[in-house]
Amino acid sequence: MAGPTADVAVPVSGESARWPPAWLTNVGVVIGIGLVVLVSSLAIGAPATSMTEHGVSVDDFQFAGTSANAEQAYDDLGQDGRRAAWWFLGFELPFLASFGLLLCAGCAFAARRLAAAGAERLAHIARFAVVLGLLAALSDLIQNSALAVVLTGHFAQPAPRLSEVFGYLTWVFGISAGFVFVAGWIVGALRSRQMAP
Repeated sequence: MAGPTADVAVPVSGESARWPPAWLTNVGVVIGIGLVVLVSSLAIGAPATSMTEHGVSVDDFQFAGTSANAEQAYDDLGQDGRRAAWWFLGFELPFLASFGLLLCAGCAFAARRLAAAGAERLAHIARFAVVLGLLAALSDLIQNSALAVVLTGHFAQPAPRLSEVFGYLTWVFGISAGFVFVAGWIVGALRSRQMAP
């Protein structure tokens, strides 16, 4: 009796195997994402200002860290300030999603520019960095979820600490993705200039 045959590789289409996805470097899509970032960031401004007028800055609210600080911020906001904080979290949802995608697109553009300039190893790093935009958005979402718990009047850990930790992670991932975009674009431009006759 014949032994089991070897697994036959299933062909994968070039589009499904491609990373990052092609739509991330579509200029029209990126402009649309940028408009969502702009509109949602403008919308965030009003509730953030209202929170500050009630004695609690956005940073004090997001990075309280301890139960005591979270409770103090909750009390200082008062009813109107807490209502503004809920609006802030609501407007943050489209902002974090679009900003995360914009960071992804920046890294994808950098990867394409580097690949065109013949810097394939750096392009591979930029392709990997596309994930950083998603991680920044996910970290921001976790932070906002923890803040929503605090706004319901529950100050016990881990919500205040989660908000602080994932707030810092949002910055780390976001700045890293931004650095890859800027550095990749500059290196790609320099390499292209050197390759030019």
